[in-house]
Amino acid sequence: MSLSLSEILAGGVLAVGAPVIVGGRSGVDDARVRWVHSSEVLEIAPLLSGGELLLTGGAALLALKPAAQAEYVWSLASRRVAALAVETAGTGRHLPAELVAAADEAGLPLIELRQVVPFVEVAEAVNRRIVSGQVTTLQVADRLSQALTERIASTGALLGPLVALIAETLSVHARVIDTRGALLAAAGPEPDADAHGPDTELTVGGIGAARLELVAEPAADRELLETVLSRVRSIVALALAQQHRPSLARLAEDELLRLIGAGGGGDRLIELCQAAGVRPDQALAMAVVRRPADGSADFEQRARTALPNALLIVDDVWVDILMPLPGQAGHAEREALLAELRDSVAGKGLTGALGPTAPSIRQAGFSLAEARATWRIGRSSKWSDAIHDSSDFLVERTAERSLSRAAVDAIVEESLGELIRLDQRTGGELVRTLDVWITAGCNATEAAEILFLERQSLHKRLRRIFQALGGDPRHRGKLGGLAFAVKLVRGNAQLRDDPRP
Repeated sequence: MSLSLSEILAGGVLAVGAPVIVGGRSGVDDARVRWVHSSEVLEIAPLLSGGELLLTGGAALLALKPAAQAEYVWSLASRRVAALAVETAGTGRHLPAELVAAADEAGLPLIELRQVVPFVEVAEAVNRRIVSGQVTTLQVADRLSQALTERIASTGALLGPLVALIAETLSVHARVIDTRGALLAAAGPEPDADAHGPDTELTVGGIGAARLELVAEPAADRELLETVLSRVRSIVALALAQQHRPSLARLAEDELLRLIGAGGGGDRLIELCQAAGVRPDQALAMAVVRRPADGSADFEQRARTALPNALLIVDDVWVDILMPLPGQAGHAEREALLAELRDSVAGKGLTGALGPTAPSIRQAGFSLAEARATWRIGRSSKWSDAIHDSSDFLVERTAERSLSRAAVDAIVEESLGELIRLDQRTGGELVRTLDVWITAGCNATEAAEILFLERQSLHKRLRRIFQALGGDPRHRGKLGGLAFAVKLVRGNAQLRDDPRP
């Protein structure tokens, strides 16, 4: 339990000290005080655990040189202290500018107490309120735990009634969602779009099987909800295990995909493969598909039908897919998987990407990371595939991992600078045309079909392109370098921080 710093400053015993916020104002609104402590010790930071409102008379602090004062402020900020209040009453001066500047830079609220205030009374008054709130919170959590236990005793371990009781008691929207995104139970008023709240993992047999979420309005007491979650999750997990108990293989599959998604590896991957019925030494390819906010269950069902040997897990708006490769795991087998994946998303407005082949489960994390990179690059490439193939973006992926933005810009400028500037002036999609023409093996007929152009119109574009490039690249042995530069242009927008798909 904690109190907001603004609430403490607004009234009560601290108001006697005429508190004025002089530094670190950016952190005031979010600051939460879980305890009030007073001390003149300058090396107090290691003894604090965060969330304290630290009161000090300031004599020792203000006697320090400016650099030492700044170091003191940063030591408190590093411990996540809620605020520092310094009493200046009777000194005839305000807090020095250097101290205020350090508080601003560190984001530590700095309060000047311009009147004498008894620190002991402040600590007792505020801490009493905090403790009282903690007791109240624990009482609510205990009463709800008892009610849930009685509900199980009277009606059985049914997940729906338990979730309904939680929602009614806390006036929130409560729901249980399994690791594949399926809604197992829900109760309470439907939340607004901006509503949010805490959640907790529900484990069965030591493996995460679902999440219990409490979605509340912004004004809800989040600490109360978090405390309740910690008390009731084992009870809800018991009902989950009895009513919706997934098989051990299913749990292992989900845990395996979560571990791959988190970049984990080692012997744990092998153990989970064995439990999930997946051969650790079997070649595979990872894929990602972005799903809409609604209709995801339909896609997942289609994908499971089209890819019966695949493992799927929902990660927010994404579905991560592990697809074992049959037979010799060559290009033909991978192409067949790509076709099946594209069929599963056909006509659904979905996008995704297939990563490179991983020789075994130990390389699955790399395949997934490259699938994610392929989706990012493919999204900006203007290619219309619903599922992008990582093999089509080998150069772009390599550049994203290995080349700096400056190096890419230099290569692109050297090879395509004049053509890009011509494109910018005319809006003729000349770079796009060159990309398609090269990708089509310099076959004008095929390129014209892809671009929906008459063959004559394509040749007009190519003449303008060759003029900007200084001639037909096929006749000068420069086609390979030009293809490389065009692919860098295709992925160039991604050589910056970009959110994970």
